[in-house]
This record gives sequence, structure tokens and C-alpha cells, in this order.
Amino acid sequence: MNGIILTALFVLVLTSGLGGCSKETKSLQLHDLTTGERRYIERFIILERARAVALVDSKLGQTLLDSLATAWGDSSLADTRRGLSSHPQRAAAVHDLLLRILEAERDSLVQVPSTRRLTAPLPDPPSATDSN
Repeated sequence: MNGIILTALFVLVLTSGLGGCSKETKSLQLHDLTTGERRYIERFIILERARAVALVDSKLGQTLLDSLATAWGDSSLADTRRGLSSHPQRAAAVHDLLLRILEAERDSLVQVPSTRRLTAPLPDPPSATDSN
């Protein structure tokens, strides 16, 4: 059951920013996020960090994922959804920031997956306009 909740959360994250994408959307930074948007990104990054650990140590990774599901509770998907904007441009901007954070996390997720990274601060990547 816990795996289903986390998988549903993962699918929600991947599909949330797809509608209404516009290149004119303002590039967000972490300080621009609402509390709900910040929770959304934090949970996704923590989940990805735990999944990275699971690739290296499946037993430890499964324990981490189960612990996250328990800590976040059965309502985590609904709670996370409530924190997102219903405006397509804002959702696209949040999704863009999430992708830039994942890009900034790529090396540590692939090369150094560790339980200590679960609570590491989120990187604040350069804006999309700065990296072009």
C-alpha cells in the first residue's frame, strides 16, 4: 500500500507541470515558492533521494520508502496536491524549478546516494534564463 501511495505521488509530480507550458513563464527560485509548493518539491526530492539509496541497497531503500510513506501518511497525495497552484503557468514554473533542482542533484543521486542526503538542503539552481 505504501508503495502505491509513493508511486501515485511520483506520477502526480511528473504530470503536474505538463499542461499550459509557456516559455514566457517566469523562472522561479526556492524563495518564490508558497509553503505548499515548497512541500511538494521537498517531498519529491526526498523521495528521489530515497529511491537512489534503494538502487544501491534495496533493503535499506525499501525501509526508507516505507518510513516516508508512514511519516507522510495516507493523505500525503491529497495534501501535496492541495499545495499546488491550479494556474497552468504557475504549475509549469514550479515543475521547471523541480527539473532544475533534479539536474543539480543528479551527481549526488547517481554517484553518492546516502541516507544522510535525505535531509540535506535543497539546492537553489540558477534560473532557467541564467543557464541559457
